[in-house]
Amino acid sequence: MFEILFKTLFVLFAILGIVEAFRMFLFWLLKTENPGKLYLVISISGHDENAELVLRSACERIRWIPDGNTELIVIDRGMDEETRQICEMACLDFPEVHICRANEVSKIIQV
Repeated sequence: MFEILFKTLFVLFAILGIVEAFRMFLFWLLKTENPGKLYLVISISGHDENAELVLRSACERIRWIPDGNTELIVIDRGMDEETRQICEMACLDFPEVHICRANEVSKIIQV
């Protein structure tokens, strides 16, 4: 019984490894001289209990993007004061995070 389970897990992990190797090769093949800048945008409004979790999760996603030329924009769509303070404190740990209102996004992207 355990032998079948281990063989199944081995085959599953082997398939995942092959897919990941193919993905890495494809990204390397499609890499250009000027990759540009990538922006991940999230919006938070009102009182959001999960704001810090959402922000830290987005920051971890940015860390896994290979080029490192990615920034996170948090759009304030009417956050209350407590949620904004939590987001600002979380942003101290991540310099690639910008908090702004919807009308200020174009200023950040142009820089």
